[in-house]
Formats: sequence, structure tokens, C-alpha cells
Amino acid sequence: TRRTIHYVVRRGDSLSRIARRFRVSVRDLVRWNGLRLSDYLRPGQRLKVHVDVTRLGAG
Repeated sequence: TRRTIHYVVRRGDSLSRIARRFRVSVRDLVRWNGLRLSDYLRPGQRLKVHVDVTRLGAG
């Protein structure tokens, strides 16, 4: 089951760290949010993340 959540960027976050946390690819994060890999994330910035809720509970 997939669900869209909004993640608020925290100080020290990176695309790769957020992707790892939600078990998605950096490429997908970039696409879902209209970003470029070279874009800097700002604390407080909201990102859309399409998560597989069945996978989040595992591991």
C-alpha cells in the first residue's frame, strides 16, 4: 500500500539520507519534488515522499 506523506527537512538532512530513511530512491525524491540533484535542502522545507507503508514497518 502506497501513501504520500510530507517530510519536513531537518538540519543535516540530505536527499540520500531521506531516501534511505523511507526506502525510496534519490531519483524518485527528486522527481516527486521537482528538484535537481544539485539543489540544496533547507531546514523546514517540505518534501513529498510516496512511501510503501507495508515496507516501513519491516526491519
